[in-house]
Amino acid sequence: MTLMNESQCTYRCTVGMEFLNGSGYLKPSGYQTLVMDVAARHLRQFQLGVDDLLPRGMSWVLISSSVEILSPVREELTLTARTWHSEQDRLTFRRELCFTDADGTPLFNASTFSVLMDLKERRILRPDTLGFEIGQPHSEFVIDASPRLRFRGEMQPCDRRKVYNSCIDRLGHTNNCRYPEFAYDALTEGEIASLGSLRRMDVFFRSELRPGEWFTVRRSAPEIQHGELFVDGINDQTGKQAFVCRFEFA
Repeated sequence: MTLMNESQCTYRCTVGMEFLNGSGYLKPSGYQTLVMDVAARHLRQFQLGVDDLLPRGMSWVLISSSVEILSPVREELTLTARTWHSEQDRLTFRRELCFTDADGTPLFNASTFSVLMDLKERRILRPDTLGFEIGQPHSEFVIDASPRLRFRGEMQPCDRRKVYNSCIDRLGHTNNCRYPEFAYDALTEGEIASLGSLRRMDVFFRSELRPGEWFTVRRSAPEIQHGELFVDGINDQTGKQAFVCRFEFA
C-alpha cells in the first residue's frame, strides 16, 4: 500500500452510548473523537502515527478541526469512514474525512489542519526538512474550511476551570477532544436542546493548556445569534487564548 491510494482505505467506527447526550444526539466531543480516531488509525497504516514519530522527536499537532453535519447522529451505530491528505503548504497539512452510515448515506464530513512539531525545541517543522516523505496530497475537499479564525465579537465570562490530570494526553497537554467538551458545558439548556439543528463545528487550538493551569471560559452573549455561537478559553496564567469553538445552528 502506498500513500497514492490512501483515499481508498475505509474504517469502521462505533458511536457508543457515552458519545450521545440525554436527547440521544451525538455531542460535539463525539464528532471530534470520531474524527481523531479515524485519522490516527489511518496514519498508523502509513507509519506516520504517534509511535512512528515520537522516536524521531516529533509529533503531529492539531491546529484546527471543522465538522459539517449533513444528518445529525442520534443513536448508537457503526459508521464507515474514509480519509486522505488533501493539501500541504509551507507548514500545514490538511486532511479530509467522510463518515457514512451502513447504507452509505453521508452523515458528516470533516477537515483538519495539522503541523509537525519538534517536541524538544517546541518548534514547527517544515515539510522539506523532515527527512522522510509524507506523500503527495489528493486535492479533493469535502467542506470549505480554514485554520484561520474570523471573529472579533464580544465575549462574556461564564465559567472558570482547572486542567486536571484526566485532561492530559501522551504529549503532556490537554487532549484536543476535551476542548469541545469545555465548549459544550458552556451551552444553555435551550442551546443543548437545539443540538439536533447543529450544522457545523469549528475548533481552533491556539495555545497549550497544561496540568494544574486554570482557564476562564467565555461565550458570545447572550444566546445563539444569527445561527452561530462562539466559546473560548483564556489561560489565566499566561493570558493567552487556548481555544475557540464555533457552533453553527440551522
